[in-house]
Amino acid sequence: MAPKKPSFIRTLLSFHRYIGLSVAIIAIHLSITGILLNHTNDIGVDKNYISSSTILGWYGIKQPDSLPGHKLDDHWISQWNENIYFNQKIIGQSINPLRGATTTEHFYALATSETIWLITIDGDIIEKLNAPGEKLGDIIQLGQQDKFIVIKTEQGLFKADADLVSWQPIENTGINWSKPDDIPAHLSESIFAQGHSISWERVLLDVHSGRIISQGGVIIIDLAGILLIILAVTGTIIWYKRRRRKLT
Repeated sequence: MAPKKPSFIRTLLSFHRYIGLSVAIIAIHLSITGILLNHTNDIGVDKNYISSSTILGWYGIKQPDSLPGHKLDDHWISQWNENIYFNQKIIGQSINPLRGATTTEHFYALATSETIWLITIDGDIIEKLNAPGEKLGDIIQLGQQDKFIVIKTEQGLFKADADLVSWQPIENTGINWSKPDDIPAHLSESIFAQGHSISWERVLLDVHSGRIISQGGVIIIDLAGILLIILAVTGTIIWYKRRRRKLT
């Protein structure tokens, strides 16, 4: 007697079972990451930026070993990308390089190649002044002499009056020049974390979609999605066939 051929429902059930086992791990992965993505605001990952150099390396972002800045009393002025920082707080943007920072009698001052910023001791901007570039050239270095701001430009050394309106040429004597130094590590780590757009929400989204491991991960998630659709279809067919059998 010839062996009995497996019925369609048995074949479909076996196929359904193997598909389920194949995509179980990915289905759990998609469920967990999907739930987390629905609550990114609640858990704070949308505003928490990556500081790990390893993870940033996956996105082609390389952080320098240190960040130069200018010390003012117990504070640091620095620039990362186009942001100007007072300690770890962004106080403004400039496409021009930071040339220095210094103290005066009543406020702090910092300079880019084309502007001079006056800020309070708490890092709030008082005023931004255009440097006298047309007459004196771009600022190369910033300093102070007797509490008055001094700049070094392509045309020489110049000292400002109290209102920073008039600039007079001076000799290079008794000038306290602003010199860059590496800012403390805890400040640079905080600044680096703010200086890019890669948040933990972005990483979670890329893990969910498979993009975290490039195009291969996307293909795996796409295949898993197709298998889940097949799983739903075969499960529906199996349920329908069994239901009809019970009714007949």
